[in-house]
Amino acid sequence: MAWKLAVQFRVVGTPRPGGSKKGFFNKALGRVMIVDDCKGNKTWRQDVKMAAIAAVEPGAPLLDGCLMIDVTFYLTRPQGHYGSGLNASMIKESAPPFPNVMPDTTKLLRSTEDALTGILWVDDARITDQQARKRYCEPGQPPGAEISISVWEREPGAVRPQPADAPLFAEATND
Repeated sequence: MAWKLAVQFRVVGTPRPGGSKKGFFNKALGRVMIVDDCKGNKTWRQDVKMAAIAAVEPGAPLLDGCLMIDVTFYLTRPQGHYGSGLNASMIKESAPPFPNVMPDTTKLLRSTEDALTGILWVDDARITDQQARKRYCEPGQPPGAEISISVWEREPGAVRPQPADAPLFAEATND
């Protein structure tokens, strides 16, 4: 039993978060409309879809079963992280090594997973394992993401990774 890499690809574009919604009343339709609150989310999702489509064989079936996703998001480093004058290409000592600011990693992952539903997998509910990280782009590297999707494969006759009757928590002993 092991994870088997199913597809790996790079998306070029500015990662945008997903999940935040806003509602408004549409007088013409006479009902409340719910829309994504993030500007640029549609563009990011389209970038993800196009990169995924290019990475798989035409007509390949959608992934199903237990899936694992590993994503590294690459964000553009703010200009304020660089020096000035002769040091304009040097990163300041005070600049953080990783993007510890908005957008949230989990919301970036959410919009990326949603974009891949119906393109790579049946439903993002199939994801049982996930790892995501944010990094700054290296000089000359465009923003985007590196994405790997793996599928859990059982060998014939192998047992499940966790039996259904296994206790969720080991019983504590007072020794």
